[in-house]
Amino acid sequence: MYLNELSLYFVYYYHLSMNIEISSLNPEEFDEMMRFLEKCYRHSRGYFPRRYPHVWRRDTLDYENKIILKLDGKIVSHVGIFPLKFIVNEDIIDVGGIGGVATLQEYRGRGYMSRLMNYSIEKMKRDGYALSILWGDRQRYGHFGYEVAGRGLKLKISIRSIEQEYGSKNVELKRFYGEETLLEKIIELHEKIPLRVYRDRKTYELLFNMDNLMVYLSDNAYLAYFARHEEILWEQGGDPDNLMPFLYSFLKTVGRDMNVSSLELSIPYYPDPVLKRLLDICVGWNITPVGMVKIISLKRLFESYINYFSSLNTSFSATFKIKESGERVGLIV
Repeated sequence: MYLNELSLYFVYYYHLSMNIEISSLNPEEFDEMMRFLEKCYRHSRGYFPRRYPHVWRRDTLDYENKIILKLDGKIVSHVGIFPLKFIVNEDIIDVGGIGGVATLQEYRGRGYMSRLMNYSIEKMKRDGYALSILWGDRQRYGHFGYEVAGRGLKLKISIRSIEQEYGSKNVELKRFYGEETLLEKIIELHEKIPLRVYRDRKTYELLFNMDNLMVYLSDNAYLAYFARHEEILWEQGGDPDNLMPFLYSFLKTVGRDMNVSSLELSIPYYPDPVLKRLLDICVGWNITPVGMVKIISLKRLFESYINYFSSLNTSFSATFKIKESGERVGLIV
């Protein structure tokens, strides 16, 4: 017992003697950061810039919002804030996405992730975010005020299910090879989706030219999936009258060549014509949470939904309070 206590004291005082620094990532630390992430997530060299070119390339990385903890000058832990704008019809909500949460294995269990999460939450408050979202363990992130929220619908459709509801109409397909005119069509269709994440032009270019991403279009619909995962769509867009024959034509042509007869799609559980039409033709569906959400500022959140509140055909007043922070906001509609 005495030796064990001595060992614990040694580890404790050794830890105190180390120089701990929390800061934003510097551009000259890019290469070290990539090696750090690759080691923590066990990915191949260069994986992050290839898979997430819009946020993890040297020229697209938001250095200020990559929060690192260094011991004696070495990066050992990281929490990333990814600024997002959620578009809900006419309203825009500023959201801080949390990602790239990692600590080197030999430094885990020392509370570094907790320190960085608390630091990041305070930074998001200062920077004026309304919400924060992440994807991870509910018990782990529940301690920081995050809770499972949102509803996403996963559907499976097949050639047979489309034929039974809408017949066998075919449309011409085009494969996207980076053409400007086709990218403009993708942007046009994506920006008609009522619930989406805002993208600027550069983000569209980087995402739709990713390695292994396959993109097909018709005149008024598109879909994208990663090679070797043909049965799971990464994204799709288009109005219901054009999307259904497009999906059918894709399965009858490209799908047939890949021996794929059904597709899995994900879509927000939100009342719009596309959702209704997909429910009509699907083989089956299930509802899953969208992620874990924390309200950073209740006042900013209500202000972000001003157009929605203005559209309500009713009037009411109420006071809301966040138990965790004590923030209280009155709402009059």
